[in-house]
Amino acid sequence: MVNCEWTNELRSQFSILNFQFSIKNSLTLSTYQRINLFTISPYQQFTEMKILIIRLSSIGDVLLTTPVVRCLKRQLDDVEIHFLTRDSNRQLLSSNPYIDKLPRLDNKISKTIARLRSEHYDYVIDLHNIRTTARIRLALSSPKLVYKKENIHKFLTVITKRDFMSGRHVVDRYMDAVRPLGVTPDSQGLDLYLPEELKDSNLYKVDLDGVNVGELTSQPYVVIVCGAQHLTKCMPADKIHLLASYLSCRVVLVGDGDDRKRLRNFAIPFKSNVVNLCGKTSLLMSAAIISHASVVITPDTGMMHFAAAFHRKIIAVWGATTPSFGFSAYNSEHADCMVDNLWCNPCSRMGTGRCPLGHFKCMKNQSWQQIAESAQRICMA
Repeated sequence: MVNCEWTNELRSQFSILNFQFSIKNSLTLSTYQRINLFTISPYQQFTEMKILIIRLSSIGDVLLTTPVVRCLKRQLDDVEIHFLTRDSNRQLLSSNPYIDKLPRLDNKISKTIARLRSEHYDYVIDLHNIRTTARIRLALSSPKLVYKKENIHKFLTVITKRDFMSGRHVVDRYMDAVRPLGVTPDSQGLDLYLPEELKDSNLYKVDLDGVNVGELTSQPYVVIVCGAQHLTKCMPADKIHLLASYLSCRVVLVGDGDDRKRLRNFAIPFKSNVVNLCGKTSLLMSAAIISHASVVITPDTGMMHFAAAFHRKIIAVWGATTPSFGFSAYNSEHADCMVDNLWCNPCSRMGTGRCPLGHFKCMKNQSWQQIAESAQRICMA
């Protein structure tokens, strides 16, 4: 039995002592807080504030930080926002109007730090909080704001199978990091801005192995996201075939080359209503296809957050992980599908390369026909 539940100005500025401005650049924000220096310095009142946000990976996590970027840009006057991430994720942010600069992350962190020091940031906001980002932020003299992780809570939840999580979405926890600046959530969801060549009528200029993307996206269709970073979060190939066989509407499969190989190894071919684009699209092309879908069936992966950013209806199929970790589809209409009464779930914080017990019941025992029927109704509505 599967449980599918549908979910649907700055702080007032006070007068401050002259010495605060002279020591601002040598204090961390926690020190500011201890001596009650929540206020904005005279320098920041009359010149543009420059903020560095750090989130290095992964695709979904970077996208989940975009509400913080938007709220900072909209709610602070004259703010310049820089965002540091890995090169592979820069494409997700390059068209974002709220980001002014994407600094390069060098292989040698020392080079990155040297370049960032020359920017003289007013604040550094670390929304990753790992060893690498800690090294970067501590090397900069700017006040720091740091996202507080719930890794211990996750560890206890995985080990004991009891829910120790706060119950708050990670986006809301990201927003907690910037509350000292007087920034509050706006409940407008995630941001993913596509380049002009992937918008609307320009899609008719794109041909993928004989499939015109403009024509494909002009009719109702279901997207099935076939892959994920870790195997225990992926839908098995035979279940993808089964799911597609239950659907009579147009079905578009998206994923990478490895997903295409997985599906090819399954002997039974797809029906004629299925368009397999696995391995044929770029990351942003997949996003463009998702942006026009009637409904997206997806595991716990970055493309689920693509669908949320475009406010698509989502059926999320959960394997090794759980929505209680705080990474469900944000601010979008979605169903979280999990196998009931499975004592071994969750078995991992982020997914693994194989099922620890070998049975993979969290995916194999999903009610695939029920999932397909829900998707079919949405697509035909």
